[in-house]
Amino acid sequence: MIARVNICLPLYQPWRQLQHEVLNFDAEMVFWSCLFFLWLRVSSANAGEWSAKMPESVVGLSGSCVLIPCTFSYPANGKTYTEFTGIWYHEYSTVVYHTDTSKIIDSFKGRTSLIGDLHQNNCSLNISSLSNSDAGSFVFRIEIKDLNKYSYGEKVSISVKETPENPTVSVEEEVTSGKPVNATCAVSHSCPSDLPRVTWSHGGKQSSTSQPQNHGQWKLTYYSLTFTPSREDHNKLLICSAEFNGKNVTGHKTLKVKYPPYNVSVVTKPSVKENDSVELSCSSDSNPPANSYQWFSLNGTMLAKSPTYKLERVSRHTEAISCTAFNTEGKNCSGPQKMNVLYPPYNVSVVTKHSVKENDSVELSCSSDSNPPANSYQWFSLNGTMLAKSPTYKLERVSRHTEAISCTAFNTEGKNSSGPRKLNILYPPEIKSESSCMSKILTVCVCIVDSNPPSEVKWFGPDSSKSFSSTSIKQNESLTIFTLQGWLGFPETILCFANNSLGSSSLTLEAPQNVKKKSAVMEAFTQTVMFMSTRWVIRDYCHLTEPWKMKWSTLTHEEKGT
Repeated sequence: MIARVNICLPLYQPWRQLQHEVLNFDAEMVFWSCLFFLWLRVSSANAGEWSAKMPESVVGLSGSCVLIPCTFSYPANGKTYTEFTGIWYHEYSTVVYHTDTSKIIDSFKGRTSLIGDLHQNNCSLNISSLSNSDAGSFVFRIEIKDLNKYSYGEKVSISVKETPENPTVSVEEEVTSGKPVNATCAVSHSCPSDLPRVTWSHGGKQSSTSQPQNHGQWKLTYYSLTFTPSREDHNKLLICSAEFNGKNVTGHKTLKVKYPPYNVSVVTKPSVKENDSVELSCSSDSNPPANSYQWFSLNGTMLAKSPTYKLERVSRHTEAISCTAFNTEGKNCSGPQKMNVLYPPYNVSVVTKHSVKENDSVELSCSSDSNPPANSYQWFSLNGTMLAKSPTYKLERVSRHTEAISCTAFNTEGKNSSGPRKLNILYPPEIKSESSCMSKILTVCVCIVDSNPPSEVKWFGPDSSKSFSSTSIKQNESLTIFTLQGWLGFPETILCFANNSLGSSSLTLEAPQNVKKKSAVMEAFTQTVMFMSTRWVIRDYCHLTEPWKMKWSTLTHEEKGT
């Protein structure tokens, strides 16, 4: 039987080259039948001395490579052989690997290589750029110079997958924010020499790949990532992506990150009415959830230890409150929370310019402190007549006689009114007609000036070359009373000249003459009388209900009294 194998098999390749020229279809069928029969006979007859080890099947990824692990043995009988020729066949007939590359079928040329060393009994075969047409059975044949040639009966079946398996991501079940952690990504592949490109969804330090490990018919390569998780990573996917020649697959693991309370805040109603009660709660984002709380006033006094806190009879003056949340990982505080307390308008006032010139126009606005802000207004005259319904009110051509005005502000919680606001009207001096002089023993002249701002007054004699200063000045709102008094020799006429920043006015007064001589004692006495008389004149003038109807009879009554 061995002789028959040595005769038939060496003729295999020449026969393949000449079969199209010298054999018809029937002769070719006879040849293949003979060859297959002899193959089986050789395998069974020599199984004890000639043997090979290889997996029954391997799975390769389309577009990648596949490795067929293979070892073989032969009957050396104590001899050393140095020349080996290894041949791999696809479906028993097609040469896919040969030392002489010219004998390899075109579809496998450049895609196969013998990874193993035949001298070390290693016949492992690598096939690159795997395609669906490569699927099927593969067998190995060895030719040893000076010994024999043998086709092993063991075969390996290759199947081709279009889609790679998803990677497997491993990481701790719970990680802690701020502490480094290591994750691994196990990627299955069929080609250690053409590893996939692996990327992570999280930044970090990627370590070099580990050596491929056998995993059934696949190889496993582990990729490592060291990163520092944060609270933002909690419940997010850690994704490992593997790219196989344009084909992408992913694996993922949901991160569970422990972190201390964050975004701590005081939660309550959007608003509360003044004098009502309100309950506050302390909210936070943490893992695990917060398990204790503390409440603090604005000055740092601790108010309570509970998830909620109740405020009784709140007011617009209630201080801000903060809370602190605790869990196993730490604590954090909220900012001070000021209650949104609703209350009606108060401190209502009429706001306008500090002063306005007579005959000018002026706009008034109604100001108040309220929550929510005032949403309607009313304006009233001094006698209660409503003038307008608007936030502002315009007065045209104001005068010194313009009455005081008030406003009322309204919101959803109620209303309140300002006090009457009298405008500060500026106008030039006006000397009242009641200004005059009188003469008894002492000559007294009174100049009554109405002005805003108050005026200055100078007195001039007939020749205007000499001025006199007022003996006394009395102010009553916009009226100023200037008094000049003198003895014998007082001029017959005296000029009262008043001026302020807006203008001036003057009035000439006639002073009655009295030439009666007085003794020194009488003069001293009359000085006292006149001083008291002047005080009474001014007082009576200021208190008259009709001030411009002043009568000088007051002085006469004083004299009669003496």
